[in-house]
Amino acid sequence: MNQIVNEAIVHLFIGVGLALLNVVLIYFVPRVPRVISLTHWGLRPRVFLFAYLIFLILQLISSPLLRSYLTSAYAEIAWSPFQALFNVLGVLLVDGLVALWQGMRKGAEVGRKQLDAVKERAADGLDEVGARLALTPEGRAEHAARAQAAAEADAQAAAERKQRMDERLKDH
Repeated sequence: MNQIVNEAIVHLFIGVGLALLNVVLIYFVPRVPRVISLTHWGLRPRVFLFAYLIFLILQLISSPLLRSYLTSAYAEIAWSPFQALFNVLGVLLVDGLVALWQGMRKGAEVGRKQLDAVKERAADGLDEVGARLALTPEGRAEHAARAQAAAEADAQAAAERKQRMDERLKDH
């Protein structure tokens, strides 16, 4: 029983390693296609069967080469279907992790956009709240003076900008 669990873990990690190698390669060279993936091709029974057959052929080819002196080549070949199954499960595990990562990135991007929108609305509302909080006549006068000063500063900046543009147009 212990040998079965060890074989399962080893070949699960072989599948994970192959799929992770493809993901890392895609990250650095985006033109490389994502071929070691089940979800990329669609989660259909024929995709699982095709992936299983590919891994089974790889296991059958490599089994006699990887046997030890304690096990025969026939025993290694007999383990091949079991090993291929766990290779496929390893690829599926990486596909799940990639999908989870992409979902988290998409959620963070949506959250960032919502946070920016809330910041803009809060900034717009602060001026309105400041005007409402000026309950005393002195507070109202101070708020009106600040608003007038801001309007004058904006008008002066616009006039200076217009004058600079006029000077540039005269030079040309």
